[in-house]
Amino acid sequence: MPVKEVTVKKMYRAVQLGEERLRNFRSSRLLFLREYAGQYYDRDHATIGNEPLNLIFNAIATLVPNLVTNFPKTLVTSKFLVYRDYAELLSMGLDYLAKEINLRDELRRWIVDSLFVMGIMKTGIATSGDLVTFNDDVRIDPGQPYATVVDFDDYILDPAAKRIEEASFVGHRVRVPRQMLLDSGLYKNDLVERLQPSGQDPYQRREVETISQHELTPAQIVSLQDLVDVREIWVPAAKAVVTLPTGQAVYDDYLRIADYDGPDSGMYTYLALTPPLPNNPLPIAPVGIWYDLHVAANKMAKKVMEQAERQKDILGYKPSAADDAQEIIDAGDGESIGLMDPDAAKVFSFGGQQKSNESHLMQLSYWFNLASGNTDQLAGNRSDANTATQANILQGNQNIRVEDMRDLVYLGTKHVQEKLAWYLHTDPLIALPLIKRTPIPAQTVMTPMGPMMIPPKMDEKQMILSPDSRQGEFLDFHFEIEEKSMSRMDPAMRLQKALLFAGKVLPAAAQAAMVCQQMGVPFSFSKFIIRMGKEMDLEWLDEVFYDPAFQTQMLNMMQSSPKPDKAKP
Repeated sequence: MPVKEVTVKKMYRAVQLGEERLRNFRSSRLLFLREYAGQYYDRDHATIGNEPLNLIFNAIATLVPNLVTNFPKTLVTSKFLVYRDYAELLSMGLDYLAKEINLRDELRRWIVDSLFVMGIMKTGIATSGDLVTFNDDVRIDPGQPYATVVDFDDYILDPAAKRIEEASFVGHRVRVPRQMLLDSGLYKNDLVERLQPSGQDPYQRREVETISQHELTPAQIVSLQDLVDVREIWVPAAKAVVTLPTGQAVYDDYLRIADYDGPDSGMYTYLALTPPLPNNPLPIAPVGIWYDLHVAANKMAKKVMEQAERQKDILGYKPSAADDAQEIIDAGDGESIGLMDPDAAKVFSFGGQQKSNESHLMQLSYWFNLASGNTDQLAGNRSDANTATQANILQGNQNIRVEDMRDLVYLGTKHVQEKLAWYLHTDPLIALPLIKRTPIPAQTVMTPMGPMMIPPKMDEKQMILSPDSRQGEFLDFHFEIEEKSMSRMDPAMRLQKALLFAGKVLPAAAQAAMVCQQMGVPFSFSKFIIRMGKEMDLEWLDEVFYDPAFQTQMLNMMQSSPKPDKAKP
């Protein structure tokens, strides 16, 4: 059966249906984000007590720093020994680039988006603003690799896709000044002139950004620079990027068709923190699971506060005991007074908080805590354990879910770094200066005055990531994010682990090395120490225990040690 031709009109219609498919997801996301922002975000007035508990904010504010707080450290390896030095150089370049483009903040935005629906990260190359001289007379912008989050309001998905990785096309909307498109010379100017101003397309309205623009109209914003929206569609099968106008109108041509020059995995990297929904491309939003409990807890908290506010104490007395009542009112705290008839006046309490409501509120908070991955204990705010053993069990159980999220974040970050590495590896104009630091262990040298100890030092070597240093093909390299490199450890906890390492692990490892040496069993003391340090989240050990000559030193020490005399017959 012949394949039907993909016409311009079919492409436009498919993209419009792709935007329509995500409309309900965008509406739900907007509802969740309003609760996350709270009633005091960019509001000129609010009702006190309407939302006393922002459980969604507390859960996200706890999860995000437990997943990413530092820049990732990328480990690049290769199965070919000859490429190992270049792999190390490439990993240094990736770590430098991550800080240059502030990847840490983008990763945090990526995680927040994944909690509301899914995170979408786009990688590519943009103008750097610098020019390099090429062939003595031509000046070229070498470009700058980037990784930036694409807002879900702008995302476009193949309407027939059952899995994102199988989509025939994906893309997103971009807001740019009309004059920039005209000046670039890359687009068809007649179509650019006909583009509607940004924000007038009913198929896709950027409603989330209006949370902080409620008093502004789209016309006021777009008129400043004559902003327009265009669709950038990536078609994997054709290895092409198609640029389309926005709006309901169906044009007879594209704004631009360009070859896709990037990694085969595409320009988008996705992050979902929940198990997949079979036969559907979009994940279940974690906040959608928490939302009802968040609303119910706020309603109950408001009720508790209103009941407490209505509570009052009044003094009741018989009319004949008016003088006694006045004596009670005028008396100070702890003062003794004489009353003609003490039983004729008493205090009555009305209203007040019902204990059942307070218990129900605590139960709602407990349910929310379970649904959000035990964020109360993760934040150090609560532990229901009665003993240290129970606390350790609870901590281990709640870590399962958080560690799964962390693994997903690290896996997604690895894919982002792979795509950035592709641009570094294939850039014909790259010239990235890097410094390689290698620790040199302490050494003992013989001098005329006797043996002298040379203290350890750090050797620094200038290296340049350039086309001349490039080796191998991109598929020859494997990428990993160093475990827990994006996590933050409390300084007091780090000190405790360092003391534990110095007091127990280090002496035990030294003893094991000596025993293995006597038995003739190969054992790398330095590698064991570095590995144990990584398990304890001590990152600086590779600077201290980098000593490849340790085995030789141990052997020399044993050979030079005194030996017992042989027993005489």
